[in-house]
Amino acid sequence: MDGMTVVWIVVAAAVLVIVVALIAGAMSKRRTERQRQEAYEHEQQARTSAMHAERQQAAADEVDARARKAQAIADEKAAEARRLSAGANERREAAAGARTEADQHRDQAQNLWPDDNTDGAVIREDKAGGMDKQSVHDESWDDGTHPHDPRHPKHSQH
Repeated sequence: MDGMTVVWIVVAAAVLVIVVALIAGAMSKRRTERQRQEAYEHEQQARTSAMHAERQQAAADEVDARARKAQAIADEKAAEARRLSAGANERREAAAGARTEADQHRDQAQNLWPDDNTDGAVIREDKAGGMDKQSVHDESWDDGTHPHDPRHPKHSQH
C-alpha cells in the first residue's frame, strides 16, 4: 500500500463518519421536533380536560347549593309543620276544656230549674264501650227559645 491509498482510505472514512453524523443529527432533530409536537398536543388536551373538569366542578357546586337550599326549605317547612301541629293540639285541648266547661254549666242550669221534670241528660256509649251520662245540646238554648232560657218570653212576664 502506498501512501496515496492510505490517504484515500482515511478521506473516505472521514467522509463516511461525517455523513453518518449528519444523518444522526437530522434524525435527532426530527425526533426532537416530533416530541415537541406531541408535548404540545398533550398540553392542549390537558387544558381542554382541565376546563371540562372546572365546568363539571362548577355544575356540581351549583347542584350542591340547590340541594342545600332545598334542604333548608324542607327543614323550615318541617319546623313550621311542628309548630302548627303543636298549636292545633293546644287548640284541641282548649276546645275540649271549653266543651267540658260548657257541659258542666249546662248540667248545672238543667239541675237548677225548679219546674223541669227531666234532667236533660241522655245515657250514651262512650269511646271505651261503657255507658256515659251526657247532656243533650238543645239548639233552642242558642237562640233563647228554650223554656228555661232566661231570655225566653215566659221569664220576662213579671
